[in-house]
Amino acid sequence: MIGASLATLLILGQPPSSSPKVLVEQLGSPRFAERERASEALERLGARALPALRAAFDAKDPEIRSRASALVDKTEALMLTQPTLVTLDFRDRPLIEVVKEVGDQAGIKLALVPENARAWRARVTLRESGPLPFWKALDRLCDAGRLQFNLGTQAASFNREPFLALFATNDRPTGPTSDLGPFRVQLLSLHFQRDVAFASGPRPIEQFFAQVQVAAEPRLSVSQGGPIQVLEAVDDRGQTLLVPRGSSSSTRQSGYFGMSSGSVVQLQAHLRRPEQPGKTIRKLRGVVPIAVSTRKPQPLVVPLAGASGKSFRNDQVALSIQDVRANPNSNQTSIELTVQPQGGQGGSALVAGDTNSSPIFRRQEANQQQIEVLDAKGRAIPWYHSSFDTEGARMTLTLSPPDGIAAPVELRYYSLARAATDVRFEFTDVPMP
Repeated sequence: MIGASLATLLILGQPPSSSPKVLVEQLGSPRFAERERASEALERLGARALPALRAAFDAKDPEIRSRASALVDKTEALMLTQPTLVTLDFRDRPLIEVVKEVGDQAGIKLALVPENARAWRARVTLRESGPLPFWKALDRLCDAGRLQFNLGTQAASFNREPFLALFATNDRPTGPTSDLGPFRVQLLSLHFQRDVAFASGPRPIEQFFAQVQVAAEPRLSVSQGGPIQVLEAVDDRGQTLLVPRGSSSSTRQSGYFGMSSGSVVQLQAHLRRPEQPGKTIRKLRGVVPIAVSTRKPQPLVVPLAGASGKSFRNDQVALSIQDVRANPNSNQTSIELTVQPQGGQGGSALVAGDTNSSPIFRRQEANQQQIEVLDAKGRAIPWYHSSFDTEGARMTLTLSPPDGIAAPVELRYYSLARAATDVRFEFTDVPMP
């Protein structure tokens, strides 16, 4: 197929180019066919084409700007659903160095906790024949260095730098997991409870469900984009565990739909327990619609000194500062602002992925990912919403700097790259509760 495509291009008189810069220039060609070929070639280049495409946002030709913007959105969305690959080639290296290099490859900070533990002086050999997806590479690292991590208590940093804490252990607990791209689905627990309700009967009431956790690579933020669907559930006696359609428990959902500011979501998959259950769940298979996002580079930077009453904008968002007030009786500062998308963007429009999910992104939680306030030394200051309107345009941020952090001098607003995808999972031979 590739050879045929190259031959076709040569017949048409336009030799293919591997230079992203040249291909971007061809997006403005007077010939439609050449513009289309350049778009397809840039799409195939993926992440390698992003710098040239982003530089084209300032092009004079509106055709180049439009095509470059669409290609950036599509490429970034696809990257969000692809795993980060990590190369493990370490021979007799200090554990602390290996941890740092693995984190650098993955684009996150892997932090050994506590920082100065004697265990970190160990040396490890960790080699694989080819690159591994992030989660598999992290498993190999933890096995070699006797480390563990807990995604449910993942540490957070004020400036949202991707961060994962690693702890020493001699017995790393493992449970049923299912990996897909940058996502890891874990079966945390199975719950069964039977009660007798006397007020309406008496009649027995049963609850049987699986507690499921979906984690994305720490560089990403995720939220539930729709209800979890159990596609197959059967025990070792061949009995179905699927909840009958139309029952009340089959329509229950966990969590809420919209953007969260973390890389983990937990939810319940409701099941039916037979009267004479088997000893194990032979197969539990399903899918979770997920919305995933990450910050785009080049935020809109707003100096806060004298910013009251002024507006700032780029090609995606317009941000106006109504007031910046420091409370003389406390260490708090309030920033009142409005945020409006430009051209339907502004970091609030969903980039189409490979699912029909339609999560709602304009929520308070999204602003925690998009808005960052810094002091004069570039240190991020934690903040919370003290007011927020239903449209998400006008809000007040209240800042409470911890000890050692100075007054705010700069606000940054990041647009988001987003995608929606279905995360499929499968667990086998799980003990029946």
